[in-house]
Amino acid sequence: MLSVDLHPYTILVGIFCILLIKQAVGRIGKSTIQEFVWLIYLKLSSNQAIRDYNAKKVELHDVNKQKRAISAQDEYAKWTKLNRQADKLTAEIQSLNEEIHQLKASIDKAANLLLMVLTTLPIWVSRIFFRKTHLFYLRKGMFPAYIEWALALPFLPSGTVGLTVWMFASNSVISNLISLVAFAFEKKVDKPVREKKVVETN
Repeated sequence: MLSVDLHPYTILVGIFCILLIKQAVGRIGKSTIQEFVWLIYLKLSSNQAIRDYNAKKVELHDVNKQKRAISAQDEYAKWTKLNRQADKLTAEIQSLNEEIHQLKASIDKAANLLLMVLTTLPIWVSRIFFRKTHLFYLRKGMFPAYIEWALALPFLPSGTVGLTVWMFASNSVISNLISLVAFAFEKKVDKPVREKKVVETN
């Protein structure tokens, strides 16, 4: 098996950053990130289908505006010509829309793959190559023997801390930190008001 030798401090910081990104993605949501990537693509892309779609939508808007400005009875020939033009543009827009939907599905798939490469894949690779790496040692007598044994699980001798425990601890800390930060942006809840009792008088 391929041997990868990294300094324990590099593994500690690297895994913490990866877990931070992973939990941030989980909090934001993959669909939101995919939508953001798609909007960036729309702004930066010179894709011909997208340009044609936008141009034809503008053209259809102008044609419909002209149709509304004239009477179908008084200017029947012109109105019919505009109507045929609008139908043709609508069909072309629908065709382009399907093409763009396929393109968006490809962009979403690429964004999803990128997220997996940035978050999930490094964790699994680390579990394979660094599962027996001693990240740091505990001072002797710092914890009871059974706690030291538990912190060394599943592959290390008692008194050491490995990747599994570090990931568990990091996940807990990051989750709490994200919850604290997110709390500041949560929708404000109105202060409860005690209902006044209505005293019935005879």
